[in-house]
Amino acid sequence: MSFFIAMHNRRAMASYWHPPTIIGEGHEFIVVSRSGGRNEYLWISNAGACTGQEREAPSDLEPGLVIFATLVSQGLNGGEIFLIEREVPKGATVTGTHIGGDGYLLLDESGEGGVTIKGAARLRAGPRIRRGSGLCVLLEEGQPGATVHFDAVYVPWAREVLPDRFDGRRRAGPGK
Repeated sequence: MSFFIAMHNRRAMASYWHPPTIIGEGHEFIVVSRSGGRNEYLWISNAGACTGQEREAPSDLEPGLVIFATLVSQGLNGGEIFLIEREVPKGATVTGTHIGGDGYLLLDESGEGGVTIKGAARLRAGPRIRRGSGLCVLLEEGQPGATVHFDAVYVPWAREVLPDRFDGRRRAGPGK
């Protein structure tokens, strides 16, 4: 495992049919893991509400609904682009309940804000997410799914697992 961290996420929600039109926003903690033989897998999971002002994540966060993604390329301006998968590839594991989708995530471990994730996913209601089960407020009764926009930044967490070279807390300034 490359890392297992918590992040603040400013989540924007949109209609499945019209992804650019934001209909609601909120703050949440997400749990993020990067793994695989070549660090090619990324999964993110909702883990609890927050205000967006916390300096660290609570120690009792647990992964809930999981989006799984695979590295596809380097970003044009830095970072790495991950494609969100509809199914978990053979040999890969996730902790939580996987929900498939379509979309992308841009992971940047080099920015002045530390580790960040930006992206969007179109999530479909399906057998893993039953309407009315209370598992996912984004997939409301009568809707085919939802579009979720991510804007997340690393926060320290008592349960995080980091490699020796990891510097997610870095706040690089000019010339650093």
